[in-house]
Amino acid sequence: MTALAGGGIVWLDARRRMRRKVERLQRQQAVERERIRIARDIHDDLGANLTRITMLSESARSDLDSPQLVAGHLDQIHNTARELTRAMSEVVWAVNPRHDTLDSVAAYLEEFGQNLLRTAGIRCKMDMPSQFPARVITAEVRHNLFLAFKEALHNAIKHSGASEVRISLAVKPAAFILTVEDNGNKFASETLLAGTPHGQPQGSGNGLANMRQRLAEIGGRCEIEGASGKGTKVTFTVVLKGLSA
Repeated sequence: MTALAGGGIVWLDARRRMRRKVERLQRQQAVERERIRIARDIHDDLGANLTRITMLSESARSDLDSPQLVAGHLDQIHNTARELTRAMSEVVWAVNPRHDTLDSVAAYLEEFGQNLLRTAGIRCKMDMPSQFPARVITAEVRHNLFLAFKEALHNAIKHSGASEVRISLAVKPAAFILTVEDNGNKFASETLLAGTPHGQPQGSGNGLANMRQRLAEIGGRCEIEGASGKGTKVTFTVVLKGLSA
């Protein structure tokens, strides 16, 4: 019996060591994926905008004899720089471990949604819980959820004809649900499915397929419903991991 008990202890200890090793490997893989994503974002989005600013600056220098053309170039430089600043802020937020909590995610989405809709002249109604459970929301989850959320807002602003957008977040025992619902007179599912043409401002659409893919990558799902004249409702469901913040 003693030998059997000793063997059981050895087996349990080996199992714990193996589980810790697997967890370390998973964390390392997650960090590596995040590093690759950050490099891609900097190269694709930030790099493209910096290149655009350089080209516009060169155009402005060559058009110094035409104040009107120079003014146009400067306006474009200003707008591009503003987009660059916003994109950089989003990258920093996504990778900062201080924001790996559900309440921090909710606060960021709320502020972003209110500012974007206010600028577009659309009323924003928020429905957020007063308290949140302690859960770790990784950078990968926050990044994908934010981009899908931004896509839904841009769609409501550009294609729905809405005068009001309601943003709500509900926390369930195993998941949280983020909803973006507009009162538009158009049902823009076709636009979402088709995607937005290249050349639109950063953060504009890649369609419903991209939103679904982003949620699928973090173990969640994206659903869209609505009808012509009744607005559009986009729902993001994200599974809550069992780790406390």
